[in-house]
Amino acid sequence: MRPLCLACMCLPLLFIGKGFAQQEYQSLETFAKVLYYLETGYFDSTQVKRDTLVQSALQGIVGKLDPHTVIMPKEAFRQLTMDTQGKFGGIGIIVSREREKLIVVSPLDNSPASKAGIQTGDVIVAINGEKVDVLGSGKAVNLLRGKVGTTVELTIKRGEELKKFKLVRSVIKVKSVHAHALDSHIHYIKVSSFQNETSAELIKVLQQQRDNMRGLVLDLRNNPGGLLEQSVRVSDLFIPSGIIVSTVGRNDSRVEREFAHKRDTYSGFPMVVLINSGTASASEIVAGALQDHDRALIIGTPTFGKGSVQTLVVLPDGSGLKMTVARYYTPKDRSIQAKGIVPDIYVEQEFSSQTQPTREEKLQRHIKSKDLSDVSKDTGMLKSIKNWSEAQQKDRQLTTAYIYLKGWDTFQSRAN
Repeated sequence: MRPLCLACMCLPLLFIGKGFAQQEYQSLETFAKVLYYLETGYFDSTQVKRDTLVQSALQGIVGKLDPHTVIMPKEAFRQLTMDTQGKFGGIGIIVSREREKLIVVSPLDNSPASKAGIQTGDVIVAINGEKVDVLGSGKAVNLLRGKVGTTVELTIKRGEELKKFKLVRSVIKVKSVHAHALDSHIHYIKVSSFQNETSAELIKVLQQQRDNMRGLVLDLRNNPGGLLEQSVRVSDLFIPSGIIVSTVGRNDSRVEREFAHKRDTYSGFPMVVLINSGTASASEIVAGALQDHDRALIIGTPTFGKGSVQTLVVLPDGSGLKMTVARYYTPKDRSIQAKGIVPDIYVEQEFSSQTQPTREEKLQRHIKSKDLSDVSKDTGMLKSIKNWSEAQQKDRQLTTAYIYLKGWDTFQSRAN
C-alpha cells in the first residue's frame, strides 16, 4: 500500500506544477503576442523596432518600483561600473558648476589637461564648438568624458583671453581619498566616494600619520555612496568590535550582519565626521556606525536618507539592471530610509553675514595691535586656521569640527 500512496501523492503535485508553470508564463505569452503584432502590423515601422519596444517595456516595469531600481542604457551602465572602479575615459580635470559655468578647480597630475597647460581658474566656455551656457553645465560635464583615444576640443577663457586646447582622452584614475594636516596633530581626510580601492587608500594615509595623530576630521559631505563592502571596511578601521551594519532582504526573518574586527583598528584619537544632505547610501552607513558606537562626533546637517542596497546585473545587450535587494540598518537597528543620519551637532556649512558680528579689526582707522612680549603672540588655533585655504576658512562645519578636536586636545594636554 505504501508505494501506491506515494504515487498517488505525486500525481497532484506534478499536475499543480504544470498548471503553475502555464499560469506563470501565460502573461509572457500575451506580452510576446503584443510585441509581434506591433512589430509586424503597426503602420509606422520606425516606431516599433524590437529592441526599442523591449527597452520601453522594461522601463515601464521598473518605473512602478522604487526610484533606485532602474534599467540603465549600455553607455550609462558602462560609465557606472567604471566609476566604482575609480577610472574612466576623460581629460583629467576637476570642475565646479557655477550658474551654468564650468570653472576648473584643478587639473589632475599627469593628465591630458595638466600636460596641455590648463590651469586652476580657467573657465570652459565651449566643448567641441558647443557653448557651455547653451548645453547646460550637466551635459557639458558629460561631454568631457568619452572613449579613450578620442579627441575633445575646449575653448577656455583665462582672464580676458580665449584659448583653444585639443586634448586626447586617456584613462583617468580618480583617488577617492584626499588628506592634509589642519595643524601638526589634527588631520583632515575627505572620502569622496566608495570605490574598489577606497579602504586601501585610506589605510595608507592613516599609516603615514599614525604616530602624530591626536584628532581626525573625516569628511563625508557630498559623498554619494558606492560599494557597500568598502563602507564596511572603512568603518572597521575605526571600530574595534560589534556590528557595523545589518541588511534585510525579501525575507524579514533573515538578517545579515557585518562585524568589526579589533586587529588594525585606529582608535587612539578623537574623531569628528562631517555630513550634509549630499551624504548618501554607503557614506551614511559609515556615519551611522561611527555614531552608534560613540566613536565619532557627527557634525553638519541631516544626510540624504537612502537606506537601501542595490546590486548590478549585466543584461545580454550590454545594458544593466540596478536593482534594490535589501534595506540596511545601523548597529542600533535604526533605519535611516527617508530620515537620514541626524548630526550630534547641527551646523550649517557657511558663515553668513548675520552670524559674523562686526569686530574692531573691521572698523576703519582702527589702532594696530602691538604685543609687549612673544608670549601673547597668536601661536594656537587661530594661527592654524589662517594657514588654511580661503574656502576652508569659510567652511563653518570644518572650523567647528577643528575647534572641537582642538579643545579636546587642549584639555587632554592640561590633564596630562
